[in-house]
Formats: sequence, structure tokens, C-alpha cells
Amino acid sequence: MLNQFSSAQFLLGDFLLPWEMLVGAAGFLASWMLLVAAERLGWTRYLWNVPLLFIALAILFGSALGLCLAP
Repeated sequence: MLNQFSSAQFLLGDFLLPWEMLVGAAGFLASWMLLVAAERLGWTRYLWNVPLLFIALAILFGSALGLCLAP
């Protein structure tokens, strides 16, 4: 099963899924969950532009996960 993750794409049913798509989605979800937690704690009131922070966090988490999980 781990041999399946050694290439740039892996088979999910009848669909070839690139690993960058999964890494990008995981980075998006991680940044979204972090901002939801920050909003519940009230930390976003001190930020100037929350959507810009969301985009930056999605890129940061996607890049970090991509570096860790690259085949």
C-alpha cells in the first residue's frame, strides 16, 4: 500500500489523484480550522485583514505539508 504513495499520482477508484491536490486541500482545511479557533478566542479582532491571513496560512500549511509528504 505504501508503494502507491511513491509516485506523483495515486489511484482512487478509477480516478488518478495528484498528491498536490490532497496536500493543498489539507493545508486549506488546517488554516480554516486555525482561523475558526482564533475567531472563537477573539484573536482576529487584532488583525487588519483576516482573509489575507487565511490565504497566507493556506499557502504556509500547504507548503509545509508538501515538503513533509513529497514522494
